[in-house]
Amino acid sequence: MKNDRERIVIFSGTTEGRSLSEMLSKSGIAHTVCVATEYGELMQPKSELVLLKEGRMNKEDMVSFFDGKNIVIDATHPFATEVTDNIRTACKLAKVKYVRVLREEECCYDDIMTSKYHDDIPSCIKALNQVEGNILFTTGSKDLPEISGLIDDISRVYVRVLPSVTSIQICEEAGIRNDHIIAMHGPFDEDMNLAIIRQYGIKALVTKDSGKAGGVDEKLSACKAADIPCFVIKRPKHETGVSVEEAFELIKDTCETKDQGKQPSHEDGSINQNEVESIREINFSIIGIGMGQKNGLTLEALSAIEAADVVFGAERLIEVAGSKQKYPFYLAKDITNKVEEIIDKGESIQNVAVLFSGDIGFYSGAAKFEEGVRSWSEALGKVEIKISRYPGISSVAALSAKIGESYSDAEIISLHGRNSDEEFDIAANRILHSKKSFILLSTGEDIQKIAKILKNRRADARIIVGDRISYPDEKIQEYRLKNIPAAAARGPVIIFIENLEVQPQSLIPYIEDEEFTRDKTPMTKALIRHEAIRLLNLKAGDIFFDVGSGTGSIAIEAAKLSSTLQVYSYEKKPDAIALQKQNIGKFECQNIRLIEGIAPDSFVNDIYPDAVFIGGSTGRLGDILTYLKESPKTIRVVVTAITLETMNEIYALSKDERIKNLDIRQISESKAQKAGDYHLMKSENAVMVAAFDLDSNN
Repeated sequence: MKNDRERIVIFSGTTEGRSLSEMLSKSGIAHTVCVATEYGELMQPKSELVLLKEGRMNKEDMVSFFDGKNIVIDATHPFATEVTDNIRTACKLAKVKYVRVLREEECCYDDIMTSKYHDDIPSCIKALNQVEGNILFTTGSKDLPEISGLIDDISRVYVRVLPSVTSIQICEEAGIRNDHIIAMHGPFDEDMNLAIIRQYGIKALVTKDSGKAGGVDEKLSACKAADIPCFVIKRPKHETGVSVEEAFELIKDTCETKDQGKQPSHEDGSINQNEVESIREINFSIIGIGMGQKNGLTLEALSAIEAADVVFGAERLIEVAGSKQKYPFYLAKDITNKVEEIIDKGESIQNVAVLFSGDIGFYSGAAKFEEGVRSWSEALGKVEIKISRYPGISSVAALSAKIGESYSDAEIISLHGRNSDEEFDIAANRILHSKKSFILLSTGEDIQKIAKILKNRRADARIIVGDRISYPDEKIQEYRLKNIPAAAARGPVIIFIENLEVQPQSLIPYIEDEEFTRDKTPMTKALIRHEAIRLLNLKAGDIFFDVGSGTGSIAIEAAKLSSTLQVYSYEKKPDAIALQKQNIGKFECQNIRLIEGIAPDSFVNDIYPDAVFIGGSTGRLGDILTYLKESPKTIRVVVTAITLETMNEIYALSKDERIKNLDIRQISESKAQKAGDYHLMKSENAVMVAAFDLDSNN
């Protein structure tokens, strides 16, 4: 059965909407309140019986949203005509009862001679252009773009708007000066209006006829006291509807008729919460607590922890929560299981704080937790969540400040929880090519591991070790790479490395033929190798197949371009496999997976490449391409050939409809060799190179 709060919907954001919601809550009637903005959500009174929906909806959204509803109450602002039209039309299409709540009709201000009525904004602005001096608009932010386009001098416009980010942004986009924006929340009495008029030298005030709830009486009386004109924009059209009280009675009748929405209560009128079939709302605060000590928290984060009913996080982190109810869980599954257990026991829980070390946006588990808690909420069906995020001070920022080294021009690397040789090798490459690096590590042993790799590569560096930053036993020590002690830190650890001999990174990282260990294994020569890699158009993160890889020259050359590439090297000959292992070790390519076997039989299941180089196919070029055609993505392919048979296979590719952008070229190379007192040009075998896109199977 749908939750009772989904049966009754109030479109609010106004005094009338909030009043009606409060009346329903006091009577034990569950309902949904829709507000367009975060500010409207903030102003809405909270209740277990209220399901709050924030965000704007178009007509189509409303039709879908109204499915299964009993009654829709339109308590939006009298000037929100487009919204009202959409709600009314959507109700007709969804065949849902529509009720319009009216604000009291405009008052008679004939006795106030300074009031001037206008049918719309353009006619009002036309009149205002004849008035000298500063003008105060109290019409809200929505119409400011239109106003700024009509007013003769925007510099004399002052605006009073709600104190929200959206309102301020609209003001700025409309060209309103920052010192002319008065961001305040009402209600405003006559004295406050008069004080603003005098403070800013206002010579005319503009308001909409939004009735007593909109504070029109107080604006008019302030204008009279200041002896300035008040320009009043009339309501767009006369509407029919009901009062707040009449809407309340209609809803009660609807609930009794449908036997839905009204909650069982005790004789004293209080609600038995165990009998309420409702969706529980829980606020999750995801908090970065910085280095781990309470004095390193932001005031905003500290307030969120203090407001929490229960606190979760790693054991060392939840110490900051003092005597709060807390559990040493940091995985989404464990946390949601405990929250569900608390709910099932009928215990009160509304605010949950989940603590993460450092900053939640910096190598944090916060994003994964948020994904997990959202999935849990959707699957459970009886909990709706709201997530607030509070950043903390990262260990990099903390150590940077303590040692006086900026991190804006440094490499920032995380090896925390990442202990594979491949990840340490990749990190070492980044460190060697950078002047400064900050590295997050798990333990003091990791310092020795990264130091050993750097020493083996003949690096010279200054290392500052930050051990247990912010804790009472915090220690910061400086060492040279060559004499760093075995027990430099315990953990958690952050280190700063100043590379004293930066190894320049080649802008065109080509490897020459002589650098490879070859023996008698054939190798794709440098000129062809480099042209093939250019034609492959490899991109960061690509999966790349080198088929018939021989010495591994293509695979290695590609792997050295970026550590983000995943390279699969396929070779059938044991001797070539052994040789290639030597070359992979020599060039320290941790991102190559070497596989022995004949392609495509040896291809790893369910892995399709982004790019493929075929240097040797053992006569199975057609089989390889047939396999690749099953890929869900388009593949860039480069094939080389020196035999007439393979060349014929390449020529035949032009007839395949799945092959696009076929580019065939023949490359020949000659090198000068000394012959006595002369030099002769010695030619290598001409090589045909074909590059093309293989269309996906989709």
